[in-house]
Amino acid sequence: MKIFICGFSASGKSYLTEFIGKRLNLKVIHTSDLLKQISKGNFENILNIENTKMNMGWYEHSNLDSLRKSNDTIDIRLDKYLLDFVNNNDNFVMDSWTLPYLYKGGFKVWLKSDLSERSKRMSTRDNIDLNEALKLVVKKDTFSINKFKKLYDFDLGKDLSNFDFVLDTTNLSLKSVHDIVLEEIKKKFKV
Repeated sequence: MKIFICGFSASGKSYLTEFIGKRLNLKVIHTSDLLKQISKGNFENILNIENTKMNMGWYEHSNLDSLRKSNDTIDIRLDKYLLDFVNNNDNFVMDSWTLPYLYKGGFKVWLKSDLSERSKRMSTRDNIDLNEALKLVVKKDTFSINKFKKLYDFDLGKDLSNFDFVLDTTNLSLKSVHDIVLEEIKKKFKV
């Protein structure tokens, strides 16, 4: 079972990834944690993929986009590492922006939510002003869309044709999102 959870900032990817991992006893991989490790100078042979942590607001307040803007190597190295991992492993759930576009297999979920709702979620999660959250969400989304278009020529969030399931989480509770996606995964894998 290879499950990929994707969606823009504050759409619920990380929470869903944690939930699915626990419910289906799968390895949980938070790619933002691996990105953080690479940005700190860790190389692929010493990345800790066994115990990745959720992004609880560190990324939005880091200077990582500035570093990534001038250095494509960070993203390319991470994606190469992840592709190697998914080609050689099974039974995991991963939140990732790139792997659902770069890897041909697995079960892929896109969580969509409107900008206003995602800004509210980030504001609550990070305990920041709603206007600051809105600016951060727009900045992060814009950067990511442009970065992946440049590197891999895909339209993050626009082309959803390679996703097996798309769910609008705007007006759904976290529990509802978890239950709906879990049911789709169970149907797909007959578990």
